[in-house]
Amino acid sequence: MCESAKAIQRQWNLKNDDYIFDPADGESRVWFGYPSKEYEEFIWLPRQDQLQEICINFYIGNLRMPRHETFFRFLEWYASCLKETYDIGCNIGKNSEYEEINSCEELMLKYTMRFIHWKKWDGKKWVK
Repeated sequence: MCESAKAIQRQWNLKNDDYIFDPADGESRVWFGYPSKEYEEFIWLPRQDQLQEICINFYIGNLRMPRHETFFRFLEWYASCLKETYDIGCNIGKNSEYEEINSCEELMLKYTMRFIHWKKWDGKKWVK
């Protein structure tokens, strides 16, 4: 999912302690001073706080509000996302689009892509 989220990948500001996936060996690890030539081969696995920051910055850029107010708007939106996920997961259960969610980061990635880029994960790629 992260590899296919090109718009999110372009926002990576290469920092030590970021989580990455190395397709060469199929391993996930923490970024720590790898040579820059290898940088292009890695896939950034954004943490939940990094995805939240992407959404908050999107709010700031589009709503032109102070950061603290924008943060509360983000919380309101994200709380509704979590409620929706809970309701769908509990009521539908199997065959729900959320059945395969394995982490809050994965869930936040889905909501970030939907909110900012109007794309949904179809199981193989992001589609409008």
